[in-house]
Order: sequence, then C-alpha cells, then structure tokens
Amino acid sequence: MNDIAHSIFQQHTDELCGAAVRAISGRINAHFRKGRLYLDDSLVPVLAPHLRLDPDNQTFRDFRAVADGLALRLLACDPIIYEQACPQDETARLLYDFFEQVRLEATVASEWPGVQANVQTRFRAWAEAFEHSPLIESSLGILLFTVMLTVWSRVTGHVLSEAQQDLLEATRAGMAGEIGQELYALRRLRNDQAAYAVTAARLAEKISLNLASEMALDRRQKDSEKSSRSLFSLLLTPDTQPEDGFDVAPFGQSRVFDQHQASYRVFTRRYDRVELAASRVRRAELKQFRQQMDEDRAALSIGVAQLARLFRRIFRMPQDDGWIFGQEEGILDGRTLSQLVASPAETRIFRQDQVIERVDQAVTILLDCSGSMRTHARRLSVLLDTLLRALGMAGVQTELLGFTTGAWNGGRALKDWQRQGKPAHPGRLNELCHLLFKQADTSWSRARLDIAALLKHDLYREGVDGEAVLWASQRLQEQQVRRRTLIVVSDGCPMDSATQYVNDDYYLASHLQQVVRQTISQGIDVVGLGVGLDLSSYYPRSLAVDLQQALTPAVFYDIARLLSGGHRR
Repeated sequence: MNDIAHSIFQQHTDELCGAAVRAISGRINAHFRKGRLYLDDSLVPVLAPHLRLDPDNQTFRDFRAVADGLALRLLACDPIIYEQACPQDETARLLYDFFEQVRLEATVASEWPGVQANVQTRFRAWAEAFEHSPLIESSLGILLFTVMLTVWSRVTGHVLSEAQQDLLEATRAGMAGEIGQELYALRRLRNDQAAYAVTAARLAEKISLNLASEMALDRRQKDSEKSSRSLFSLLLTPDTQPEDGFDVAPFGQSRVFDQHQASYRVFTRRYDRVELAASRVRRAELKQFRQQMDEDRAALSIGVAQLARLFRRIFRMPQDDGWIFGQEEGILDGRTLSQLVASPAETRIFRQDQVIERVDQAVTILLDCSGSMRTHARRLSVLLDTLLRALGMAGVQTELLGFTTGAWNGGRALKDWQRQGKPAHPGRLNELCHLLFKQADTSWSRARLDIAALLKHDLYREGVDGEAVLWASQRLQEQQVRRRTLIVVSDGCPMDSATQYVNDDYYLASHLQQVVRQTISQGIDVVGLGVGLDLSSYYPRSLAVDLQQALTPAVFYDIARLLSGGHRR
C-alpha cells in the first residue's frame, strides 16, 4: 500500500472506529488518531495485549475489534472501582487490567452480536500469533499464555481449540491447586465489577509472583533465553505514550486576566498595522528566496497532484445543482401533465434533484512570525508553499497570513504608557504587525513570489497570538464559502515581553484560549500545527511536526488527516 492509499485507509479507519466508540460508549469526545483512542487530546492507555496493534500492519476488522473493546471499557468499567482494587506491582497491574478487559468482553449485551463476534475474533487472532512467536518456547511465555487463555476461556465461556488445550495442559495442571479457587470465582462474579476486581487483583498478584520466580530462574540459564525475556518484557509494557515525544506547550491561568472578568485590554492601537509581507523585501531578494524554495521543494519529491487529490476527497461535499427532468421516478413534473393526459402510457414524467460534489471550502494558514520561528523558516516555507499549492489545485480558497510585532520590547506603545505615568493594568503593550503573504482572491501562481517573503528573517519579532487568530477568523468569515478552516502554525505559547512583564506570564495565553473557543463556536474549524511542540493546551485539535528532520510525504499526509477530523463525511 503506497503512502497516499495508507493515509486514506488510516483516515477512514480512524473516523469509522471513532464513530463506533462514540455510539457504544456515549463519549462524544472520543476519537482515533493513527489507530489510537483519545478522549479530547488525552491518550486512552491500552494495557491488554490483544488490543494493541501496529497501525501499519493491520486490517480494518482488527481496528474495529479494538475500537469495540475500548468502547466497552469506557461504557462499563467504573474507574473508581477499578483503581480501588488495582495492585501496585507493575506486572500484577497489567494482568489485573487484562482480567478486567476479559470481564467486559464476556458481558457484552446480547443485542450487540457484532461486538461479541469482533472482540472474540480479535482475541483468538492474538492468541494464534502468540502461539507462533518465540515467546511460546520459554517458560515465561508458556506460563503467561496459559494464564491468559485459561482466564479468557473460563470467564467468557468460549472453548479453546484442541491444539491450545494440548499446549496448555501440563502448565494448567501444575497451577490448578494454587489459583483454581480464583479461576472458578471469576466467571461467577463477572457481572459484579467490585467483587470481580478483588478476586482479579488477588489472582494477578499470585501470577506476578510466579512470573518473578521464573524470571529469576531464567537468569541462571544460557543467553539464548535473553531474546524471549526481552519479548516478554515488551508484551507487558503498557501502551500509554502519545504517538510522538513532543513537549506540551505550557499554560497557566492568568491572575490579571481573571481579575478583570476575562476582559482583554489593549493600551493603544495607534501603531498597529497590516502590511503586504512582500513590500518589506526587495524584489531581487524575493526572486532569490523563490528560487531557493523551488530548489528545496524539488529535492523532496513530494507529489503535489496526489496531495491535491487527497485534499479534494477530504473537502468535497454534496450540493444541489438544479433538477434532472424526464425521469421515470421522483417528483411529478407539473409541466408534463398535458403529456400524461395525451399519452397515459408515458412514464418519463418525473424530476429528481441533481446532486453533485463540490469543494466549497476556505483554508487560512496563520503563521507565528516570532523570533524563534526564524530557525524553521526554510523548511516552513516549503511546507506552507506546498500546502497552498495542493489546496488550490483541490479547489480550496486559501490565504497565508502572519503575525509579528512592529518592534521588540513594546516599541512606541510601551513608551506612550511610560510617558502617561504607567497606569495600572494596561493590557497589551506593543505594536501589532499583521502580514499578508497570500490573499484569498489571489491564486498560488500569482502569489508565489510574495510567498517567498517567508524567508525574510527581519519579519520575525514577537507574537500576540490571540489578536492574530481573531483577525484571521474575521477575514475567513468574509469569504463566501460553506466551510472554513483556520490552521495556526506556531512553535510555542504567545510571547510579548513588554505585555508579559507588566501583566503576567499567562495574560496573552489566556486570551488566546478565549479567542480559540470563540472562533470554534462561530463555526470555524481551528487546528494547531505545532513546530516541535504539542499545542493541545490551546487548540483542541492539533498536530506536532519535527522540522529538524527533512520533510517527508508522511508529514503532509498527517496534516491531511488533521484537517479531515473536522470534515467527517
């Protein structure tokens, strides 16, 4: 499967599995990202080994089965009861979690036969894969496998295959006296989470001790056992980390913002301005920048046409386009009544709605032109230029805007405040400079030279994000389209030294959060694209990208998946 096909498959899989989880669990904030379940932007940890998948090597049925299993967890597992009985030992805790997942899968409502079949098939597939892995040859592996299959069979009532029964017979017989009481109790208690949890925790602790003993014995055996122990450790390692290792943008509550009833202030707008970014760059320099961008993009071998087709697929939507006349079924066409009287056998007297799929979408990219973004300017310019070109080819209206300040450290606004005796709570203290790189009524081909101004380092100073998002969203609202998306590209939280010094560190950040909520409530889809940073503190839907590494097609497909999240079809 090539990159685009895989991207489309993963996108559709995430959307369908997210819909299944929301339908089963009632959790409207549940969604999948790259095959992993999130509640808002918090990853739902997966401990049960049969629910952990490699997103690159699985079928839709596998993902759907995992979605069903996790939905049951959200629906029927009381987290308070779960935590009260949960063992402290790591291995025991992981086994305890597996036992709870088995309970949930054993008590699926009878009116959900599809869910019952999905979770059973997924467990059997995992068990078969385990049987053919090196783990099964080690004492640790066979002990773990025996416990898991025995508990699963006992609690769910499903019968193991003859081959599995033969494989487990000796180990199961040796354990019967030690854990038999708990095994028999689990099925009886499966409809009572609290009672089941106590027994499951006790069983998990017993098994954990046995595993520890086996590991101690293995250390005295030859080195060939090391690979099995390594695989065993991997099996018992929970999947609790997000898909990337990016730091999360810091956020705290602003005392000043709260004291003034979340009212944002601006000391003066006298020096604020909106400029064409290209007007601040010599034309000869712009041409050099454009040549550099074209060379960098050519070296990446990114299929812009393929990306455009992907965007078209994401953003297209059905629209009425008049009527189709002369049909044999549909709505009776009043103009044909005389024809019907004259020819009673005539059947082509109906009309139908004509529906076509069109892209009726505007996307604005808002770039944080703060000083720290200078180091990323070269790769960012290629990334944004490619996105603009592909979106335009897909029929999307696009704008590229930027935001910076007219000066460092407050500029003339700060001096005016000082001359007026430094009145308390002045609010924002700097000169805003909003930049136009490409406007909505200008095609990419006409704007390509102006876009090259992204490489002008003198543009990058400080950033007041909240007012920039407000400005960009107001421009978006003016566009005559049905759907609007704002992509904010940034490498950190709002930063204006004069404003933060006079107010507090989170004054601008609190305003940004307020503006983002307001913008989303107006029907604009707002997403954050973090440059080396997770922006989920400010944007409910966000993606972090690493621009220290070379741009690859995967980065663009990840962005496409991010954009598709607000446009489920």
